[in-house]
Amino acid sequence: MINRSILPNAITVVTERMPQVKSVSIGVWLKEGSRDEPEAQNGIHHFLEHMMFKGTTSRSAKRIAREIDSLGGGLDAFTEKENLGFFAKVLDEHLPRVIVLLADIVLNPLLRKEDIDRERGVILEEIRMLQDNPEGLIHELFINAFWENHPLGRPILGTLETVAKFDREVLKEHFEKSFMPDNMLITAAGNLRHEQVLELISRSFTLQGGANIKERTPPKAVFAIKLHNKKELEQVHLCLGTSSLPYNHKDRYIYYLMNLMLGGSVSSRLFQNIRERKGLVYSIFSYLSHHLDAGYLAIYAGTSKNNGRKVVKLIIDEIKRLKSQPVKDKELRLFKDRLKGSLMLGLESTTSRMANLARQIIYFGRCFTLDEILAGVEEVSVEDISRIAYSLFNQRQLALVALGDVEGFKIKAEELVC
Repeated sequence: MINRSILPNAITVVTERMPQVKSVSIGVWLKEGSRDEPEAQNGIHHFLEHMMFKGTTSRSAKRIAREIDSLGGGLDAFTEKENLGFFAKVLDEHLPRVIVLLADIVLNPLLRKEDIDRERGVILEEIRMLQDNPEGLIHELFINAFWENHPLGRPILGTLETVAKFDREVLKEHFEKSFMPDNMLITAAGNLRHEQVLELISRSFTLQGGANIKERTPPKAVFAIKLHNKKELEQVHLCLGTSSLPYNHKDRYIYYLMNLMLGGSVSSRLFQNIRERKGLVYSIFSYLSHHLDAGYLAIYAGTSKNNGRKVVKLIIDEIKRLKSQPVKDKELRLFKDRLKGSLMLGLESTTSRMANLARQIIYFGRCFTLDEILAGVEEVSVEDISRIAYSLFNQRQLALVALGDVEGFKIKAEELVC
């Protein structure tokens, strides 16, 4: 049910037929993101994402909005560290019209000065809004410190300084360099026929161009302690982390399961011990972040300034326990079922299937069946969890970033060794 073709102009098209539904989701993916920006242009992909909806050579911004509404569907976009995407979901009968609309948005933006100036204000407010949200800001501060002086450590939104300097010339030059056919991937899932999708895309996405060569180097992790004093905050927000693995690593299922056990669910050890038993936090969790050539595991907790060091110690204790004590078969079974359930439920919609196709092609160069994915989860053993936990936390100091009233928050590097 999954088909893949490359058009004569080098655009890759991947579709998945789902005859049991009446909708189609289609996405246009640019195989680059904020990590591919020069430092002085940090945030330019996100700025372009906004500008693509402000009018084209044949449609005003209002007409774009009305057209997608007339199709009874939804239209959206996003920017990530390594991808920029534009996608729509409509009834299957409207697929031809939405492909024409997406092509116009992606290929023919006006990038007018007056729209740029207006949207700059919107994006500057978006950046300020994040700075006012400590639970979101702490993760930006962590990655900026952990991958210091590397593009992956910079914010996707850009900074107040970089965004203030973008003008039409800079945006147009970046658009023309980046939106090349060999840099594009189009994926679709739903009640469709691959041949029909190919024909419609060939008719609308007629752009030509050469190769867009990206120079990427993996980041080097910095295991430091960074304290950001913000006295007006009631809580101290903590983020601890260490290096993990790239997106396509063969041990990825082991890492997924280990993360769920540590802090990736409400049944996890961190949540059950530090929140449920000790009552020291409202929110605590761990998560994995993967990229083409790097990754990290981070743990977040929000607590009172008096309990900050105690929470850090309990986190370190749980990591040491995960390293030193074999996981029980019953616990591994619980988290295997949890992971399999979330994977299957997450692929029930046409939008999630469309996005899954894109990520598999970008990061693996092929598509996996659901049976292959579930088999990968089932193959993980108790010994695998111990091996990866020991490898990941082998006498290594965790990086730590704290945000809040941290004036009296004293912690030494040796206290973060697990």
